[in-house]
Amino acid sequence: MEADPTHLEQSFAEDVAPAIKGQRVFVTGGNGFLGQYVVAAFRQAGAEVLAPRSSEVDLTDPHQIAQYLMTHRPDAIVHLAAACGGIGANVAEPARFLYENALMGLQLLEQARLAEVDRFVLISTTCAYPQNAPLPLREDTLWDGPPTGATGPYGMAKRLLHEAVATYEHQYGLRGSVLIPANLYGPGDHFDPANSHVVAAMIRRYTEAARDGAPHITNWGTGQPTREFLHVRDAARAIVRATAFQQGSLPVNLGTGVETSIKSLAEMIAHSAGYLGEIRWDTDKPDGQPRRFLDVSRAQDFGFQAEVALADGLAETIGWYLRSFH
Repeated sequence: MEADPTHLEQSFAEDVAPAIKGQRVFVTGGNGFLGQYVVAAFRQAGAEVLAPRSSEVDLTDPHQIAQYLMTHRPDAIVHLAAACGGIGANVAEPARFLYENALMGLQLLEQARLAEVDRFVLISTTCAYPQNAPLPLREDTLWDGPPTGATGPYGMAKRLLHEAVATYEHQYGLRGSVLIPANLYGPGDHFDPANSHVVAAMIRRYTEAARDGAPHITNWGTGQPTREFLHVRDAARAIVRATAFQQGSLPVNLGTGVETSIKSLAEMIAHSAGYLGEIRWDTDKPDGQPRRFLDVSRAQDFGFQAEVALADGLAETIGWYLRSFH
């Protein structure tokens, strides 16, 4: 069952409509998890949205991009599409992730410039941050060290595109935005164990354990590491607001600014899923990065503040998952 991404506040649509209504917006990756919400948010604000599938426009082929832009003449491009995967895929194919992500972004920028597109919005990743950057993660520390770990090449490709967006704005006047969302979750997320992230993976495990009456669930690590989680609907609102109102191409974090431990996340999910068994932690397994959360003050410059509390968003997502898969 597909998620319904259209439940956005009427006040949001009215607020951004004067700047967005009638605009033609090309959303790459518009059929993905975040993309469906972004497309719906732009449409609610009155934009005409173009969201072709990869089979319709190959973003590594400049001729296909040029033809598409010449035919459809978008006012703005929101670049969500990415070559990405889990840790295993990043370890196995680091060069492919670096090459394809850099290539797609650079080809789009150059063809947008030639087609005289007015605005280019790049959706980046927290993988671009240095591993040991001070917390909360602030945008001006992005270049304080290399992105490390298995996702380092992917993060470096996005960093390159940060600079490309700024450079194209400086030389050609192509207005740019770079947005860095926290970990996303919500209805419509990927729940396949092969490619799900922590929230979706836990929701699947705990709902199945509740259904089966499992006496306990064992999680990796200590549960002490922290992360930040942003509801996909909030992320979509932020992207539309930035397209409408952001000035300049400085990177901007999108998040709640709230640090949540993996232990607390597990307890919230267990509660919402109705799981009554014991939650255990295998401390012999690795924890990963100890802490990770964002300074989100810069996003206030274009009027964004996250609205969905984590407990409420988890309950909504679990309800959607149960209706869709059980």
